[in-house]
Amino acid sequence: MYSSLYLDFFKLESFDAIVDIFHDTLIDTNRGYQFFVDWQKVKQNVEKYRVELHILNSLIRCPDFDSTLCYLVTNYPEVLPVIPLLLAVRDLQIKVVKDFMDADSDTVTYDFRKRKLSQKELEELIIFFERTGLKDFFQNFSCQSIQDYIAGVEVGLDTHARKNRSGKAMELVVDPIIQDIVKQRKLPFQIESQKYFRYLSDHYGISVSSSLLNRKADFLFIGDKGEIINIEVNFFSGTGSKPQEIVDSYINRQNELHGNGFDFIWITDGLGWKGQKNQIRKGLEMIDYPLNLHFVRKGLLERILCQISSTSI
Repeated sequence: MYSSLYLDFFKLESFDAIVDIFHDTLIDTNRGYQFFVDWQKVKQNVEKYRVELHILNSLIRCPDFDSTLCYLVTNYPEVLPVIPLLLAVRDLQIKVVKDFMDADSDTVTYDFRKRKLSQKELEELIIFFERTGLKDFFQNFSCQSIQDYIAGVEVGLDTHARKNRSGKAMELVVDPIIQDIVKQRKLPFQIESQKYFRYLSDHYGISVSSSLLNRKADFLFIGDKGEIINIEVNFFSGTGSKPQEIVDSYINRQNELHGNGFDFIWITDGLGWKGQKNQIRKGLEMIDYPLNLHFVRKGLLERILCQISSTSI
């Protein structure tokens, strides 16, 4: 660790004080406002089927539902792929057990790919709408617009993606910060995210050791003179975290990077580090640039990037 840089930045007098401030400024969540719903994704998914959804509006409170449904899918087969979405399902082939009470009941597969349906398939589609409740939905619910309904479905589906966003929440927090630093400070870096180190060799002609080629980086900074900075980010809420293994793994990552002439910055946070001052100390001693989000927000990341790029601040 470049302790003099940290001591000067925070105007501290001892290494212990750096450990203390790192520990005492840990946060219990890394969720930003963008964590909850990816509205751009919802908008894109709804717009993708805008015409088809307007066609399906004709089924709302339709008195002759079955025949109208058959007419629509026959004359506008492009509506077929939208039907599973009405049930919050993205698969175009849906398998259903006809009757769980019957040990000999068959499994039927409904195919919603765009195509011309046979008479038998049209009859099976009517059964599908009846038994899944879609027919009742169109005839009796107070839905005024299928497009509005699908927007709600997409929001619901997107909440299932929160589990993935939980793992990526630190990336969502850090990405706009580093983009802003590079832009505002006019740093000579190209930023790549979630790329394998092989990408450096394939797209920039930068030599990378075989041990790193197939490893993935959260962020790669590629300087105009071939400088490489790998920034890794993570958040530990406390459940299942093993601080010693975590610190050791990033010490090893840094050693590999140094062997290639690359710099390393590690941004980590979360209450999983609470009470782990010995491991925080080890990370601060053995890793050049360990940061938590407080350090980042105070401007230390900006100072480090400028220092690496030999830009005065």
